[in-house]
Amino acid sequence: MKKIKKSVIIFVMIITVLSFGVSADEAYSSKNDPLVSLSYVNDVLGPQIMSQVLEKIESEYVKISDITDMMSGELTLVTLSKGDTLMSKGVCEIVLLSGNATTLVTASSNIEAGQGLVDVTDGTVVTNGSLIKANHKIIIPKADGRGIIVTGDSVSLLVRGAYTIAD
Repeated sequence: MKKIKKSVIIFVMIITVLSFGVSADEAYSSKNDPLVSLSYVNDVLGPQIMSQVLEKIESEYVKISDITDMMSGELTLVTLSKGDTLMSKGVCEIVLLSGNATTLVTASSNIEAGQGLVDVTDGTVVTNGSLIKANHKIIIPKADGRGIIVTGDSVSLLVRGAYTIAD
């Protein structure tokens, strides 16, 4: 009888140990816990991650270079007549010295989102059709149909950056 009890206990222990081994093996080879070799990381994942990082850096560099180009240029005195529009061709900085002008945002998506020109002096966004205050530094952040339109007889502006003027 003792031999049978001993045999049963040994049998149960062997089954228990084997079941733990099988479950441990299943856990390490499942999709939830994959085993990855160092060579796979170095040869496949590393280059993929590096190319994604470089793409992101290059796309952000274009934005930074636009700002750098704008900042390195000189302020130009521009005089416009009633009805003239000044549209940004990139990042553009404007200071209204005299006269009356309002913001112009032509893209409906920008108008709906409440985007416009940035009044750096007040720290606000000047939306479409708003009056531009004299002696305030205004930044046009993109060349996506943003600019100003002259509403008075004439205006004098200091402008830095790329822009076009239309009647």
